[in-house]
Amino acid sequence: MFNLTRCAIHAVGILCWLGIAAALTALPLVVSTPAWLLGSIEPAVVAAHGDGPHLLLHFCAGLLVIVLLLALGLVFLRQLQRFVASIGQRQPFTDGNVRRLRRMAWLMLVMELLSILIGLYATWMGPPFAWMEIGGGMSITGLIAVLMLFVMAHVFAVGTAMREDLDRVV
Repeated sequence: MFNLTRCAIHAVGILCWLGIAAALTALPLVVSTPAWLLGSIEPAVVAAHGDGPHLLLHFCAGLLVIVLLLALGLVFLRQLQRFVASIGQRQPFTDGNVRRLRRMAWLMLVMELLSILIGLYATWMGPPFAWMEIGGGMSITGLIAVLMLFVMAHVFAVGTAMREDLDRVV
């Protein structure tokens, strides 16, 4: 079970790194060859965003927010990896796990808010930029996951306190 979980965390981490690499590779291409992007977009879309340089600025800003989202995802996965390792050592109720769960909850909340921002931004940018909406927008399951992480952190805090009380008695 834990090996499968570790493999899944690792695989998602690789996908995050690939996404970051793709976005960071696209940035210099867009900046150095703006005609490549602007030539593939209808003039009406360019005009709707002011002019070519403004559209390129918005495009680059969207890529940077996606990089930020993926970087936060990597930090989240690192916390999850440490949490799973601690559970694998049969030490679930520790202050470290409580802190990890709280960090994960806050990270997930920030990622959900960034995802909503990306979804709104992609909608504002228009149909040619719908690719930015992948993973963007409001997710009720993500918001529920945030709540679950905060509740789990509280449960683990109570469990840690109970374990410490028991250790003092024994």
